[in-house]
Amino acid sequence: MNSIYWVIFMGLLLNIPSLVPVLFLHKTQKNVKISIAIRLFLLNAFLMLSLVTLSQNITQKYGLFPVWLVLAAIVQFAVTLVPTVKFVRNHLTVGKSRAVILSSFLIVYAVRFHGVFSDLNGSGYTINGYNTVWTSFFLFACLLAYLACAGRKTYSGSSESSSAPQSDYFKPNKEYETQSQIDYDIAVKGRSVMSDPNLSIVEQQRYRDALEKKEREDS
Repeated sequence: MNSIYWVIFMGLLLNIPSLVPVLFLHKTQKNVKISIAIRLFLLNAFLMLSLVTLSQNITQKYGLFPVWLVLAAIVQFAVTLVPTVKFVRNHLTVGKSRAVILSSFLIVYAVRFHGVFSDLNGSGYTINGYNTVWTSFFLFACLLAYLACAGRKTYSGSSESSSAPQSDYFKPNKEYETQSQIDYDIAVKGRSVMSDPNLSIVEQQRYRDALEKKEREDS
């Protein structure tokens, strides 16, 4: 029993390098980065549990793990993936969300590459049924994460598909707003419009340009 706990403990330690992508989120608040790191750690833990149990039970003549454990691991990974992607998308763009999650997955894959592909003697690498199934389901998990990050970031920071209906209180993204609307916001709010924390970099630049133009005209 102690050996099982030791294997689980070592497996969790191997997931620590997968948190490196979070360190590159320089413009993200510290508490958000910590929350993303915790969610990614749990997501990768359930990913590895799913891959190991599923691959072993498919390639071995007699499954090493009970069926309920395999199903529980897969369900838990799926259940953890959805809120993790939703949280990341609330704070990052589609591209950054995909980069963080998929690079985290790839680090997990790289860390375990030797253990999965090395032969029995440990003198080289080999391709067999186990690592083929392992890699196949890993790529499928990456595809799920990639598709889950789809959608566009709304003005309020939430993620929704392009076909989702907009509510009455929904504020459109100013990146694609007309110049007349930008000028109207500036005329009403003045420079205080720049203090909105929900403005993206593109939105800030459009307002900044419009403010500078208005100041030149006034002078």
